[in-house]
Amino acid sequence: MIPKITAADIINYAYDPRIVYFTRVLKLPQTKSAKQKKGLEKDFSFKKDSMRNKIVKSKNYNPKLKRFYDLSLETEEFATRIDCLMINEQFREAYPLQLKYSKKPRCIFYLTQKLQLMFEAMLIEKVTGYKVPYGYIKYTLSNDLVKVPLDDKSELYKTIEKVKEIIQKEIFPPATKYKKRLIDNCYKRFY
Repeated sequence: MIPKITAADIINYAYDPRIVYFTRVLKLPQTKSAKQKKGLEKDFSFKKDSMRNKIVKSKNYNPKLKRFYDLSLETEEFATRIDCLMINEQFREAYPLQLKYSKKPRCIFYLTQKLQLMFEAMLIEKVTGYKVPYGYIKYTLSNDLVKVPLDDKSELYKTIEKVKEIIQKEIFPPATKYKKRLIDNCYKRFY
């Protein structure tokens, strides 16, 4: 039996499939870059901040949504931590929220961020039974809030299967086709 697959495994696979091999098969520790460390510090301060209740403000904002912060969700196969989960009891829906210490990208959001939201949505649906039609990403530097539709999770399921295959069969996957990602990679000496 393989250890539980986490959102970090999904993100790492989307960024560079070899990171999954190095961390889960070879069990090499993954060091954080300066950018990642700063993002983690900001994430920690967000969780302690008392103003976190006012993150989602829009025309259809419902102040009666129940909010849970830094929530752990686990099943037999999967595990993750959610920054913020908002629940609408009336419609039996839940909406995950991610906080990103960055500016909103030109492409609205990155694939890794969407996959992370899909993974969280899948776990929310399995654990709580609530439907998750969409999620949010809050970019703190540009103060933008992006609504991400989460209806089609086929891409997530394909990624999960590929991650499982790498871990179970100990397959050394090809590197990412984006060479800039290899520069900021803590495993670049192995490429």
